[in-house]
Amino acid sequence: MSRKTNLSILGLLLATFSVCLGQQVKSFDSGPYKLFYEEFGEGPPMYILSGGPGESPDHPYRQIVDSLKSSYTCILVHQRGTGLSRDIPINESTIGIEHYTQDLELLRKARGDKKISLLGISWGGMLAMNYAATYPEFASNLILVCSGPPSYHLWNVLYDNQFSRRSVAELDSMNQLQKVFSIKSEKELDSLKIACPDCPEVSAYKEFILFHVRAMYYDRSKVSRALYEKEFYDFNFQVIPIIDKQIVESRFDIREKLKNLEIPALIVYGRQDDQGESTFFEQIESLKLAEVHVIEQCGHEILEEKPLEFFRILKDYVQRTRD
Repeated sequence: MSRKTNLSILGLLLATFSVCLGQQVKSFDSGPYKLFYEEFGEGPPMYILSGGPGESPDHPYRQIVDSLKSSYTCILVHQRGTGLSRDIPINESTIGIEHYTQDLELLRKARGDKKISLLGISWGGMLAMNYAATYPEFASNLILVCSGPPSYHLWNVLYDNQFSRRSVAELDSMNQLQKVFSIKSEKELDSLKIACPDCPEVSAYKEFILFHVRAMYYDRSKVSRALYEKEFYDFNFQVIPIIDKQIVESRFDIREKLKNLEIPALIVYGRQDDQGESTFFEQIESLKLAEVHVIEQCGHEILEEKPLEFFRILKDYVQRTRD
């Protein structure tokens, strides 16, 4: 095979990879860091925010992009510390809800968007709300999918609810697993996931996190082991304890700011979400123009348990509220 043919095949593979990633992969600067996003479709801008914090914007976010890109320019944000934006230091000086919020504003300015809609899942919903509370003049619509709460008051309810969903045998297994991996820090475990994915500490950590994931579901048989394996290795778990600490210690509370918003909002959640319905009542009370949909027999992972119902709700809403 000739060198020219090899180059042609390489070019085709790169082009195919680019299309798979998105129409365009772009970057912007946030202080000393270069952050990335993907751009799909045409129309008014819809910023899509992944959860975690620390979750890579892959599945199910690309499903959401596919459902919206005919009506919106979908901006799939690779938040600092995740996906293509993973290569930054992770510590209390670089990670905070104010950093993520400022990143979105810098992205809006870099793109030249006058107003933006925001769709956030879980942590991404909290970030979307915080952006709208901080920059109300630039937010035009909120779509909150099993979103975290708008205040710190219910932050620990999630952990209490997850604890109550576990059997004695599960709790014992988690304690045994924790003894194996707790000798390593989150940073060390994150590095080991890449350097030694099958080492005992990583394997124990993976099984430990899986217990948390199962508690998020109404129907645990819908937990995909193959999908979980990929998400585990893509996820940056270093971020979570920093955000947990900040939310509680800063007494994070944006409810009053949200009450001043005059924009439409969609709140979608599963009745059996492990965050508890009080989390969503806080959102409903804070967003006076919110439309609310509760999906029955469904936990936190809506797109895994009830995808058809979710996309029916989403498509109907965006058709009625598109800018």
